[in-house]
Amino acid sequence: MRRTVNLSALALSAILLAPISTAQAHSWYSEKRDPLYPAQSCCGGMDCAQLVIEPGVLEAEADGYRVRLTLEQTRRINRYSTAPIDALVVWERVQPSEDGNYHICIMSNHRANARQGVYCLFAPPNT
Repeated sequence: MRRTVNLSALALSAILLAPISTAQAHSWYSEKRDPLYPAQSCCGGMDCAQLVIEPGVLEAEADGYRVRLTLEQTRRINRYSTAPIDALVVWERVQPSEDGNYHICIMSNHRANARQGVYCLFAPPNT
């Protein structure tokens, strides 16, 4: 019987800690600011995610990374997204990723502004 209680307690702990782990993993976005637009943090809560590198999504150009995302792809990152993205994120805006993967934080809309709908872009170091 003691074993059942321990397993139940372990399961309850896992359920209770799951949101905390997600928040902690997500928190590094919130602590970052775009170097050229520092007035706002990179993430407001639900607008950042790992960037899934598919053909045509991310290309290095002379001035920075070209990011092209369909509406469906943008909604995987920010479910409130209303438009696709075709943005040039200049090198000065690209920040090192904390986990070695590409990550992006995107606006729901505002594709025509200076930031072209991208709050922040994170790339693996030395790429």
